[in-house]
Amino acid sequence: MTAKMLHHGPLTVPQGQVRPGIYWLRLFADAGRCIAVVTEVPGNPAGTVTNAVEEIAEAITSRWGGLPAGLVFFEIWPAGSPGWSETNVQRVQFRGQTKWADSSRAEIEELLGGSLPDLPAHDELYEQVLAIGGGAVEEVRRPVFAAIPVEELPPPHNPSRCKHLARFRRLVDLMHERGLSAEEATEAAGGEFLASLTPEDLGVCRFHRARWDLIASESVRIVDSLGRRDPEDYVAEARRSTLPARERRWLESLFRDPIDIAGGGYTDGQHRSCALRFSGAQQAAVVTGDELLGEESTDWKYEGDG
Repeated sequence: MTAKMLHHGPLTVPQGQVRPGIYWLRLFADAGRCIAVVTEVPGNPAGTVTNAVEEIAEAITSRWGGLPAGLVFFEIWPAGSPGWSETNVQRVQFRGQTKWADSSRAEIEELLGGSLPDLPAHDELYEQVLAIGGGAVEEVRRPVFAAIPVEELPPPHNPSRCKHLARFRRLVDLMHERGLSAEEATEAAGGEFLASLTPEDLGVCRFHRARWDLIASESVRIVDSLGRRDPEDYVAEARRSTLPARERRWLESLFRDPIDIAGGGYTDGQHRSCALRFSGAQQAAVVTGDELLGEESTDWKYEGDG
């Protein structure tokens, strides 16, 4: 005898979160039992079919009153879902501690006495999920490069790879002794540290061996000529520069691993900033913030659960 289909569509299950979980339920009944086949879908904004299996089972039994008492429950992770290149079917037992056992579509169809109907293809499936409040997106952002005066670059706050790091740390301790807060001490020590560097000090640092005046000038030219672009575009333009090979590599670094002073301090680039300060460069291209380009889906693609 073929089981009677009661539901073939999305199922929303509140889980105490801002958005309920969304799953695809194929629900059947015959003379003595209820068969629930629950599939994880792209765009599910809450607990996965595995993590929320008890809540899903409770939602099914509460929404379809009068169902046969026996509940045979299958969960499916379809091909394309996180971690699965092929469909994974589990039979779930709720007596006592919840347990999972490997199963198959063939076992489901044997219980149904017929074929298990397919879910819609990805585009239609995902459209239905979005229509009931699912979907996950993330902001797409990119760094904003600007040419700023070199004299406006912040002082170093932790030149960890500098050969003169011990001097910097002594200056920080001295500023603490003068009663400055940790942030004030670091900022003041950075200024004092820069002022203390001699030509001999600079001569032992590899960062200072390049022509940073030429590198800075080229970086400004690239930003001015290209305008707002992706970092890869700046890197490509830097590779076309006629600078000597060493300087060209440093130029590329300004766009591949840029000097980032967004927020007023350094995320990266303290040592190159120091080299720029002592090069005679007037301006250089650095990251001063980021901009929002839009949003993109972070959901996976449903590839079938056959």
